[in-house]
Amino acid sequence: MARRMLRSRLSWTLIGATSILLFIGAIMVLNASSVMAFSSKGDSYYYFKRQILSILIGITGAILFICLDYRLLRKFSWVGIGLSVVALALVFVPGIGLEVGGARRWISVGVYSFQPSEFVKFATILFVADILSKRHGKFKNFSDLFVPLLVVGLIIGLLFMQPHLGSILIICFSLFFLMFLSGAKLRHLMGLGLAGLLLIGISIIFEPYRLRRFFAFLDPWQDPKDAGFHIIQSLLAFGSGGLTGIGLGMSRQKFLYLPEAHTDFIFAIIGEELGLAGTLSVVVLFVVLIFTGLIISLKSKNKFGRLLGCGMVCLIATQALINMGGVTGILPITGVTLPFLSFGGSSLLVNLCSIGVLLNIANSPRRKSASRS
Repeated sequence: MARRMLRSRLSWTLIGATSILLFIGAIMVLNASSVMAFSSKGDSYYYFKRQILSILIGITGAILFICLDYRLLRKFSWVGIGLSVVALALVFVPGIGLEVGGARRWISVGVYSFQPSEFVKFATILFVADILSKRHGKFKNFSDLFVPLLVVGLIIGLLFMQPHLGSILIICFSLFFLMFLSGAKLRHLMGLGLAGLLLIGISIIFEPYRLRRFFAFLDPWQDPKDAGFHIIQSLLAFGSGGLTGIGLGMSRQKFLYLPEAHTDFIFAIIGEELGLAGTLSVVVLFVVLIFTGLIISLKSKNKFGRLLGCGMVCLIATQALINMGGVTGILPITGVTLPFLSFGGSSLLVNLCSIGVLLNIANSPRRKSASRS
């Protein structure tokens, strides 16, 4: 009875934190996008209405994953990863892939578009959790990691061609976390980490726009009208907000001063309108969500369930950390949205499906037989 009550309490804590984040996100998308929506679409509520629709679709997806036993998902891990590779390749096909701002990250279907990279994250975690759970604690040689590294390496290569460095970082952090939990040797992980840092350094040095963005991260005032413009406007938003903010709906940066105010930089609008109190509240909600998700995952008697749940939590945590770090100037800007808060249907759907998987794990029977796989 006590364990059942604990599972219920954890589930409701997870639902509560997610629901509050979604509510805050919907309000802030309305605030941040109204001016741009009116100027470009003639409807101040254009992005807000699409966000509400995305939330409803995402909740439907979450309910589906709550009802479907998560142990059945491993049967589709190879199918999911195969479809992911195909979807990532389709973004380069003329007439199907959509180029925005010099990047090919979207697939256009009629009047709608979606980012395959968001679904790839989910499929990659499912695949890696399936592979590693079968070899849990049996990683004696580096070759034992060959299969997940090969498949993930192919996906990273396709993401690098888009380019989408933010998604690459999220997938790599999640992969490392799952390999660590699975008992991979520390020297193997350190070797992979050093190789990854070297590749990131090379990609920055030999790509002019990444190099400009990196220097803008070090000192945005060197190029305040171009590479450093985003971060300067973001910091101005936080500075204007102070402790309690200038008031809900009163943002000045949303008047086309801060680019991508309703997507990548929505955290800056929260800081401007709600101040330090608002941003800290968002951080606390993410901390509650992440720790609750980890507790749910680690309490699972099923190895696959533990890895799958921890992977889903790591996806959300890493994405939130990279976004908030970039917006506040702590990390370089990588074009990653803030989970549950930023405008974006693909991201919302995948993140809510991840919450659905965690709730499924939380309420799954703790049978002894479940611990075998």
